[in-house]
Amino acid sequence: MKPKTIFKLVILSFCIVMIGACSANEKPTVEEQVMKRVPFPKSTNILHIEDHRDGKIILYKDETGFRSSYYIEKDDYFQSTSNAQLNPEDGFEWTMDNNPNLAMFSGVITDKNIKEVIVKQRTVEQQAKIIDINDGKRYWFTTFDELEDPLNGEPDPLKIEAYDKEGNLYWKSGVYEDGLFEGNTN
Repeated sequence: MKPKTIFKLVILSFCIVMIGACSANEKPTVEEQVMKRVPFPKSTNILHIEDHRDGKIILYKDETGFRSSYYIEKDDYFQSTSNAQLNPEDGFEWTMDNNPNLAMFSGVITDKNIKEVIVKQRTVEQQAKIIDINDGKRYWFTTFDELEDPLNGEPDPLKIEAYDKEGNLYWKSGVYEDGLFEGNTN
C-alpha cells in the first residue's frame, strides 16, 4: 500500500474509534431522565422544560392529568407534584408539592379571562410564570424556598389567586374572611 493510503486508513480508523467513544459516553437527555421517573411514562407527554434555579422545571401531562416536576441533573434529584385536571370546569386548576428543597406550585388555565396568577403566603408572594402552549391551554408555575406556617391560632395563610386583565380577582383558593373558598369569584 502507498503511504498516502495507509495514512488515510489510520485517520479513518481514528475517527471511527473517537465517534464510538463519544457516543458511548453521551449522557441521557433531561427528557430521558424525566421519563425514567414519571409515574406513567407510556402516556406522558412533556409540554415544557425550562431552566429554573439550579435545575429544570418540567410541565407534562399523562393519563391522570397535568403534573410538574423539578429536576437537578448534577444531583440526580427529582421532585414531582400530584396531578391536576387538564380540563377544569371553572377554567383554573392547581397542584403542588412541598419538599424540604422546594415548594412547587403549578396548574392549568383554560379560562381566557385569566391573565395573572399569584401564590400568596403570610409574608411573601410570587407571581407565577404563565406558559402558552399550542394546545388551547395555558400552564403556570412558581416556586418558594419553603412554605410559611400559620401564626399561632390563625388559619393556613396559603392562597392561590388568578386575576383578569383589569387586575380584578377572578378565581381564588384559600381561607378568607368568610371561610374556605375555591373557585370563580364572579
